Amino acid sequence: MYFCYLEDMPAFISVDLAGAGVAPLQGKPYLIEVAVALQSADADGFPESQEWEVLEAIEDVLVKSFEAGLEALFVGKTLNCGRRGFYFYTGETLLVAQMMDELQQQFSSHAIVYQVKEDPAWSIYFDYLYPDEESMLRIRNNRLLQQLEEQGDQSYIPRKINYLLYFQDRADRAAAAKVVQGHGFVVEDGSTGAFPYRLCLAKISKADEETIYADTELLRQLARQYQGELDGWKTQVIREND
Repeated sequence: MYFCYLEDMPAFISVDLAGAGVAPLQGKPYLIEVAVALQSADADGFPESQEWEVLEAIEDVLVKSFEAGLEALFVGKTLNCGRRGFYFYTGETLLVAQMMDELQQQFSSHAIVYQVKEDPAWSIYFDYLYPDEESMLRIRNNRLLQQLEEQGDQSYIPRKINYLLYFQDRADRAAAAKVVQGHGFVVEDGSTGAFPYRLCLAKISKADEETIYADTELLRQLARQYQGELDGWKTQVIREND
């Protein structure tokens, strides 16, 4: 799940990232989009707390119904502009109307609409649901931050954080290494090594979401400028009494 903007409005998107490794599936060229209108939304278009339970119930019934009756793949969902959207790919569409009628009858409190269209290239999945580089960076950061939190890490305590980058050319690695030192990073390894050329950096900082995102986004853009890539980061768990 990640946060972004859709049509200049804040949005949350949940997507099955594993689908990118197999999509598009030739046997499932049809996209089914189901939209549920929220009864009550805040200023950002997100549901009030009391509505989450029914949205989860709708999702549970919808996913089970489509998977069992259509052998559909549930690839993602959106939440923005006062609506919850669900996205499926399938090769069978004859029963969709009947299933949607049954869903609407079961959840008559909410307006539910749907559309079925051909999308053999899975363009909605790749171009609309799948995260861009910046969003993917946030997803990876949050995975690590969650793991640290689960181990009792106190993110506000400064510690050494290591970042790993790879480059296609020694000269590009050297140029990037020179630039990052002006942003508080120390080069720990960047003089030797086989292709691709590794650059290991270290920085003393907090491990909260804001700090980590600022540093990783800076390094991601720097790596891109010098035809490289940011491979990730790591740090030790710092507990209150350490």
